Amino acid sequence: MNESDWKLYSALRPLAHERMCIRIMDEVERTVLDRSQAPYDRIEASEELLKAGQKELYWAFGAFRFSRDDASSHLLALCARELITAEELAGFSQDTQTWISNCLANREVHGIEDLDAE
Repeated sequence: MNESDWKLYSALRPLAHERMCIRIMDEVERTVLDRSQAPYDRIEASEELLKAGQKELYWAFGAFRFSRDDASSHLLALCARELITAEELAGFSQDTQTWISNCLANREVHGIEDLDAE
């Protein structure tokens, strides 16, 4: 990854992390406030959502070192999770944008649901 892409990635990484946390918490909030479920069921469902969210956070951020070597792969994972907007991606070099687009297109062609293997 070139220097300008690295700088942009470094600036967007915390924003993507915050977006994922907000996404997780919004889902938990909807569950907590869902009065169609019994209170205990809402507690149980909220705990499960938080556990799943922590696992997703790990796979989205903890599995990748914050290094220039891992930055391209991590950026791809963030794009696959829609944590980087098209406008933000447009700030990267044409090479990086093309690589991301090709990887995501191949993912769709082959029916790969998730880039992370457990």
